Amino acid sequence: MTSQEQNEWQPELTDEQILAFEQKIKDEEAEKIPLVCQKESIESLEKEFQDNKPFLEKVQKLKETNDELRKCRGDGNCFFRAFAFAWFESLMRNPQIFEAGLEKLKSTTELLLSGGFQELAFEDFYDVTLNQLEQIPDSDPDLLLVNFQTEEISNSIVMHLRFVTSAYLKIHSAEYEPFLIVESISIDQFCAQEVEAFGRESDHLQITALTKALDVPVEVLYLDGSSGDHVAVHEFWPDEASKGSRKALQLIYRPGHYDILYRK
Repeated sequence: MTSQEQNEWQPELTDEQILAFEQKIKDEEAEKIPLVCQKESIESLEKEFQDNKPFLEKVQKLKETNDELRKCRGDGNCFFRAFAFAWFESLMRNPQIFEAGLEKLKSTTELLLSGGFQELAFEDFYDVTLNQLEQIPDSDPDLLLVNFQTEEISNSIVMHLRFVTSAYLKIHSAEYEPFLIVESISIDQFCAQEVEAFGRESDHLQITALTKALDVPVEVLYLDGSSGDHVAVHEFWPDEASKGSRKALQLIYRPGHYDILYRK
C-alpha cells in the first residue's frame, strides 16, 4: 500500500476524538506530578516563565511578599486539592482554630442533606475527610503530605469539597444563578456538570461558595500576561464582617491552574 493510499484509507478524526486524544496526553503528563508536591522556592516560577516577560515581572514582584509555593497536580481538581491541603495545614499550625474547623466540617452533613444529597452518596467521602482532619492534632506535616499524595484519600477529600460547594450553591440558588455564564442553564445543571464532576476546573463561583460554606477566607493571586508587574489579588471572604480579621489561605493562579502560596 502506498503512502497516499494509507492516507486515503485512514479515517479523519472527529473533533471529539481529537479532544479526547489531547486530554489523554494532558492526563498522562499530569500523572507524572504528585497530587501535592513538596514546598519549593518561588524562584522556580522564575525559571518556568523566564521566556515570558509579563509573567516574569509579576513573579519578581511576588517575591517581595512570598517566598515559597507548593504545586498541585494539574488534573482539573487543583483548586479543591490546593484549598484542602492549605486549610488542613493552617489548622495544624493553629490549634486555636482547629476545633472551629472541625465543627464546621461536621456541619457539612446537614448542608449536604439540605442541598438534596443522599447520605449514601457522600458518607464515604465525608468519613475520609473527617478522619484526616481529626488526625491533625497528633499528626505532622510530612504525614499530611503523604496522605494528600495518596489517591484514595486525596480524591475523597476533593469529592467531599465538591459536594459541599454544590450543596451551598443549590441552597443559595437565587443568589448565584444570575451569575451563571450560560443563562439557559439551571444551578442544578451547573452543579452536576461543573462542580460535582471530578476533574472539572473551578472558577469564582466555586471559590465563593466553598469559602462561605466552610467559613475559610482565601486570597487568589493571579499571574497573567498583562503588562507591568502588578499581581492582581482576588479576595474571597465568608462575609464582610470577617474581612481582614484573620489570615486568608493564599493560592496562586495562572491560566487554568491553582497552587498553594506561602507568605514570608
